Amino acid sequence: MDNWNILLENRDDGLTVATVLEVPNLQTTDKTKQGAIEKVRQLLQERLAQAEIIQISLPRKDTDAKNSFMKFAGIFAGDPDFQEIMSDIIAEREDDSEI
Repeated sequence: MDNWNILLENRDDGLTVATVLEVPNLQTTDKTKQGAIEKVRQLLQERLAQAEIIQISLPRKDTDAKNSFMKFAGIFAGDPDFQEIMSDIIAEREDDSEI
Protein backbone atom coordinates (compact mmCIF):
# COMPACT_ATOMS: atom_id res chain seq x y z
CA MET A 1 0.00 0.00 0.00
CA ASP A 2 1.38 3.39 -1.02
CA ASN A 3 0.63 6.65 0.75
CA TRP A 4 -0.54 9.64 -1.27
CA ASN A 5 -0.78 13.26 -0.20
CA ILE A 6 -4.22 14.79 -0.67
CA LEU A 7 -4.81 18.53 -0.45
CA LEU A 8 -8.28 19.29 0.91
CA GLU A 9 -9.65 22.79 0.35
CA ASN A 10 -12.99 24.26 1.41
CA ARG A 11 -14.49 26.49 -1.26
CA ASP A 12 -16.77 29.46 -0.62
CA ASP A 13 -19.71 27.56 -2.13
CA GLY A 14 -19.41 24.90 0.60
CA LEU A 15 -17.82 22.21 -1.53
CA THR A 16 -14.59 20.44 -0.62
CA VAL A 17 -11.90 20.08 -3.30
CA ALA A 18 -9.54 17.10 -3.04
CA THR A 19 -6.33 17.18 -5.09
CA VAL A 20 -3.67 14.45 -5.24
CA LEU A 21 -0.46 16.46 -4.78
CA GLU A 22 1.66 13.93 -6.62
CA VAL A 23 -0.78 14.08 -9.57
CA PRO A 24 -2.01 17.71 -9.61
CA ASN A 25 -4.49 17.21 -12.46
CA LEU A 26 -6.26 14.51 -10.42
CA GLN A 27 -8.87 16.51 -8.56
CA THR A 28 -12.50 16.19 -7.50
CA THR A 29 -15.12 18.01 -5.43
CA ASP A 30 -17.88 16.91 -3.08
CA LYS A 31 -20.31 18.36 -0.55
CA THR A 32 -18.38 16.74 2.31
CA LYS A 33 -14.74 16.25 3.19
CA GLN A 34 -15.18 12.47 3.47
CA GLY A 35 -17.02 12.35 0.15
CA ALA A 36 -14.20 14.22 -1.58
CA ILE A 37 -11.64 11.85 -0.07
CA GLU A 38 -13.56 8.79 -1.27
CA LYS A 39 -14.03 10.24 -4.76
CA VAL A 40 -10.34 11.12 -5.14
CA ARG A 41 -9.35 7.69 -3.82
CA GLN A 42 -11.57 6.05 -6.49
CA LEU A 43 -10.18 8.31 -9.25
CA LEU A 44 -6.61 7.54 -8.20
CA GLN A 45 -7.26 3.79 -8.13
CA GLU A 46 -8.81 3.93 -11.61
CA ARG A 47 -5.92 5.95 -12.99
CA LEU A 48 -3.26 3.71 -11.45
CA ALA A 49 -5.00 0.60 -12.80
CA GLN A 50 -4.16 1.85 -16.30
CA ALA A 51 -0.74 3.29 -15.51
CA GLU A 52 2.72 2.32 -14.41
CA ILE A 53 5.08 4.28 -12.16
CA ILE A 54 8.76 3.91 -13.02
CA GLN A 55 12.01 5.64 -12.14
CA ILE A 56 14.58 6.68 -14.70
CA SER A 57 18.18 7.81 -14.32
CA LEU A 58 19.87 10.54 -16.27
CA PRO A 59 23.61 11.15 -16.46
CA ARG A 60 24.73 14.20 -14.54
CA LYS A 61 25.91 17.08 -16.59
CA ASP A 62 28.72 18.84 -14.74
CA THR A 63 27.35 22.35 -15.09
CA ASP A 64 27.39 23.14 -11.41
CA ALA A 65 29.22 26.48 -11.14
CA LYS A 66 31.28 25.48 -8.11
CA ASN A 67 32.45 22.28 -9.82
CA SER A 68 32.99 23.73 -13.27
CA PHE A 69 35.95 25.75 -12.02
CA MET A 70 37.64 22.74 -10.45
CA LYS A 71 39.42 22.02 -13.72
CA PHE A 72 41.47 25.17 -13.01
CA ALA A 73 42.43 24.18 -9.46
CA GLY A 74 46.17 24.20 -8.97
CA ILE A 75 47.13 25.45 -12.42
CA PHE A 76 49.32 28.18 -10.88
CA ALA A 77 51.00 25.93 -8.33
CA GLY A 78 54.69 26.70 -8.31
CA ASP A 79 54.31 29.80 -10.51
CA PRO A 80 56.50 32.48 -8.84
CA ASP A 81 54.63 35.34 -10.54
CA PHE A 82 51.31 34.09 -9.18
CA GLN A 83 52.78 33.74 -5.70
CA GLU A 84 54.03 37.34 -5.87
CA ILE A 85 50.62 38.61 -7.00
CA MET A 86 48.89 36.71 -4.17
CA SER A 87 51.35 38.16 -1.64
CA ASP A 88 50.55 41.67 -2.91
CA ILE A 89 46.80 41.02 -2.66
CA ILE A 90 47.14 39.69 0.89
CA ALA A 91 49.24 42.68 1.95
CA GLU A 92 46.70 45.08 0.43
CA ARG A 93 43.81 43.38 2.21
CA GLU A 94 45.65 43.56 5.52
CA ASP A 95 46.27 47.27 4.99
CA ASP A 96 42.59 47.83 4.18
CA SER A 97 41.46 45.98 7.29
CA GLU A 98 43.42 48.35 9.52
CA ILE A 99 41.47 51.39 8.30
